[in-house]
Amino acid sequence: MSKYRYIFIACLIPLCFAMSQDINEAIRLFNTSQFEKANEIFMEIVKDPNNPRIAEAYYYMGRLSIKPDTALMYYNQIINSYPQSRFADISHLEIAKINIARKKYQNSIVTLNELMRKYPDTEHKDEVLFWLGVSYISAGMEEQGVATLKDLRTTFPQSMWSERALTIIPGNGSGTPPPSEEYYTVQVGSYRNKSNANNYAAQMREKGYEVQVVEALVKGNTYFRVWVGKYPTIEEAKAFSLTLESAGIKGNVVKGN
Repeated sequence: MSKYRYIFIACLIPLCFAMSQDINEAIRLFNTSQFEKANEIFMEIVKDPNNPRIAEAYYYMGRLSIKPDTALMYYNQIINSYPQSRFADISHLEIAKINIARKKYQNSIVTLNELMRKYPDTEHKDEVLFWLGVSYISAGMEEQGVATLKDLRTTFPQSMWSERALTIIPGNGSGTPPPSEEYYTVQVGSYRNKSNANNYAAQMREKGYEVQVVEALVKGNTYFRVWVGKYPTIEEAKAFSLTLESAGIKGNVVKGN
């Protein structure tokens, strides 16, 4: 090996180490909720198209994006430019979840089926089957949805996604059919201050959701609860709560009247 090749390798090793250190630091910041600092590092990383971990940086930038369209741009960048990356399959999954949150169930069905076709050995298959089942049911294809969720139950019986599927499959719910004047909804917030509840409800309405603020008296204290959606069965409400979760909105299914 020539003297110059030794020099080249000697220079290359610390450079690769520095690249790795940068993204590791960004991931550490991400995991400790220092999102702005993490994003600054990720944005610097993707400026170098030769960075061996560029797809990973794009993935985290998608996770950090507040706007769904921006997140979609980053996930599509991975799919189109780095299809062999270990982040390509999960990028498909993230795209599908954004479509579910936007109620574009047909789009999510196409994306999830494409994911399984391209990456049949994906380590996320249990979650993929779960969201595919939810998408089918939400799109009105209940038979296909239930079949998919049952496949999930059979193939991954110990998975957390299998447990969630159990709450959606008709006949496996814990509740009984409600009276005609009752319904099920998803509670996404509870506030002591009414204006805070109204502000959050307004944000949810801007996203296209049906929202109501309900007053409740608990042990002498008044709370203002933000409810989203209205469904005749607990199964439908549970499926909707998972759609909200895919958009980053946590909630619990409650009975309304």
